Amino acid sequence: MYNQINPAGLSGWFRVSGFAFRVKKRPFDKKTTRNSKPETRNRSHQFVRIYAIVFIGIVCLHGCAPDISETEFFREHPEAVDTGFNVIELGQANSDGLSFRLLAPEALHIGYSTIWVEILDNGVEVPDASIDVTPIWGNPVQAVVPPFSTVPASKMDEGGRFEASPFFLQPVDQDGQWELHVDFTAASKSGTVVFNVDVDEDIWVQHVTENGGYYVSWVLPERPTTGNDVIQFALHRLTDSGFTPVEDAEFDLYPYMDMGAGEGHSTPFEAPVHSGDGLYTGQVNFIMSGGWDMTAYITRSAAEQDTVVFKGFTVY
Repeated sequence: MYNQINPAGLSGWFRVSGFAFRVKKRPFDKKTTRNSKPETRNRSHQFVRIYAIVFIGIVCLHGCAPDISETEFFREHPEAVDTGFNVIELGQANSDGLSFRLLAPEALHIGYSTIWVEILDNGVEVPDASIDVTPIWGNPVQAVVPPFSTVPASKMDEGGRFEASPFFLQPVDQDGQWELHVDFTAASKSGTVVFNVDVDEDIWVQHVTENGGYYVSWVLPERPTTGNDVIQFALHRLTDSGFTPVEDAEFDLYPYMDMGAGEGHSTPFEAPVHSGDGLYTGQVNFIMSGGWDMTAYITRSAAEQDTVVFKGFTVY
């Protein structure tokens, strides 16, 4: 006969609905048999009731506990997720017997965007090539080459592709079309192929209308991650000759993560200083992954302070 507290005679650690508890198997004891005194049997029944109440309480608590991922903070700052290796095709072109495909992991956007160039010779991937990529924005009136214009493409390990990160910056409130010019030397052939591409608006370039008007571009890091990193911005004015550097500014920053319910925090940083050619370089140490805002306070010579906000970017 088994004792009344553990009728199944089991012992050890058990897990129920995410909670662990321990049950000990008690040896046969005449004091706990049905021939025991009434007060002894009543005590055993009390233990059974206590175990049952505790067990039911654990299950109910687990079922009724709120999911913290549904709180305001987690809705505002979802966990950073790397979506992996995605490919979309942006266009195809042919030149001198070679076939070209322009690919990307996502739609192109203002600021830096990653692209891949795939070259085929009679249907066979070309493993070695020299490739430079130049973005050009234009309309019937003008053509504008953005800063950091021509970038080389490097060989990738996957798919026989060549990767580059051109920078897209265009005049505000003007209609135009983007082209990507791909200069190549491959399979003993050289030339240029041109792709018409669409480029979406994004937070990485802000336009200041005051103080003569200028553009504030987020340059680095291209993909913010936790830990200490270089942060870099570029300032440019649009003139008849194109985008020209602004070199007379002073920067201050305010990185901020909104935790919800009026709570939040900043993170350590060193304010960017001019490092040449309109680039302003500093340091930032993102202490948490998730959604962040970056406010930049910019003061130029004999001008009032300007404020721009890079709002809602993800730190991985």
